Amino acid sequence: MAIPTKDDVEAAPEALLEGAYCTKVEDFFSPGSRDLIGRFLTNFTESLVITPTELVFSAKYQKRLNDAGRVMMNAVDKIATLQAKLKGESAAQRLRDLNTLISAGMKKLWDDEKDKPAPTVTAEGFSAYCATLKGSQVEKDYAANRALTELLFSHKVWKDKVSILVKMFGLTKGKDENRHIEQVLSECLKSDPALDQMLGLCETLEERCNDLADLWKGEWKQRDTAHAAMETIAAMINDGSAPNCKASVEYSLLRTLASKMPLRSAEPEIEITALFDLFKRMWTGTTLIGGAKALTSLERRQARHLNKEGVTDLLRERKVLSDRYAFLMQLSTITVGQGNRAMLKTFIDHYFGDKDFVPRVVTGQEPPVPKLQTLAGIHRTIKASWLPDGDKAAYMAQMEAAQIQLLKNSRLFDQIDKKGGGPAQKVLTLLDLCRKGTFIDGVNMEAVRQLLNTYIRDPGFMTDYLGTASGEEKERKMMLLTKTLASIGVTV
Repeated sequence: MAIPTKDDVEAAPEALLEGAYCTKVEDFFSPGSRDLIGRFLTNFTESLVITPTELVFSAKYQKRLNDAGRVMMNAVDKIATLQAKLKGESAAQRLRDLNTLISAGMKKLWDDEKDKPAPTVTAEGFSAYCATLKGSQVEKDYAANRALTELLFSHKVWKDKVSILVKMFGLTKGKDENRHIEQVLSECLKSDPALDQMLGLCETLEERCNDLADLWKGEWKQRDTAHAAMETIAAMINDGSAPNCKASVEYSLLRTLASKMPLRSAEPEIEITALFDLFKRMWTGTTLIGGAKALTSLERRQARHLNKEGVTDLLRERKVLSDRYAFLMQLSTITVGQGNRAMLKTFIDHYFGDKDFVPRVVTGQEPPVPKLQTLAGIHRTIKASWLPDGDKAAYMAQMEAAQIQLLKNSRLFDQIDKKGGGPAQKVLTLLDLCRKGTFIDGVNMEAVRQLLNTYIRDPGFMTDYLGTASGEEKERKMMLLTKTLASIGVTV
């Protein structure tokens, strides 16, 4: 028997194996059975540009499958093995049962093809034909799908097949036979070649994932490179009239994520960011499209780069120590999954656990202002991070201590006082530094406020600041000053 691979197990979740568990001939033609067949015969169906429904309801295509060597045999072996494992049955017995059912189903179809060929109907006449069908619901569904398959036989290009199905979906809306159209259309949306023709070829996997996520969320916008029918499909998914199509979009998104190709780039830093961008795009506000399986795929992809060797290499690219701290905390804001966070935290703990943290971070030939801004940025990132509260408090205190020391070493305030011009210019210089997020809120920011108060209370400040301004200009300048100072807690 063919042994199911990891990819086979991924392709057939337990719910599908359970729902497609055939016990009688009628089950062979069910939507669940078709879905399972499609997942294990993808290469075969796509080589013929057909859907699983067309394979199941066409003797012509089934004969092609029988002539394709062990293709069908291997697929049935894998399905039997997986279903037997799920049910706790004998795999050999399940295989015998499946082969018996499949043979009976194929014989029924072949006999009907010979004795009662499927009628030739048009897209416009499909509903009228379905209205004439008699018998049980199962019998009517069987006849309708045979007629639909015969109608699609002449459409050998995916975009043509999808276009006629979209047209028929509109013609059958509100009627029982509409579900047959939507089922086949949803099968088309699981095909990568079909998506290439409908959405347009993509340069990166990220483009395809973005399209699929937007389709699922009802946010996709028509563009010149996409087929015109995509606008209708997007509307169908958005208004809830095509639930199977929406499920297929999710399936295709998960399959694309499982690919080995990079999402955006082979460059680690770019790829890590791209995966977080996709995570945000896939977030619905309450959950992730694709659920736990999608999260696992995103986390696994990031883990290709967020590992001991990968992060070490990325840190080595930063020659200035404070930039390494900044980069670590930047990574923490775009890390997907608990496993990747745990790995990154080992680096964060190591770097912040340095006993000589302050002198190591402060020393260097770099200009003080950019480094002060880097330290303040790290402090803000730590404050907003997912780190435990105890670690947050300790690491923020370290950043504050480092900035205090850097301010002392650089004598920044003394330089502003001596070389900053008049009191108004000194105030504007300090306000500009505040606007750029230079100082950590706390002891350092309080020192800035005290210095600003000193300059504002200088007898020459107002004259220096207002100059020759009068009337509306004077009022505008005072309002701007008052508003800016108030934003950092200083009152004029």
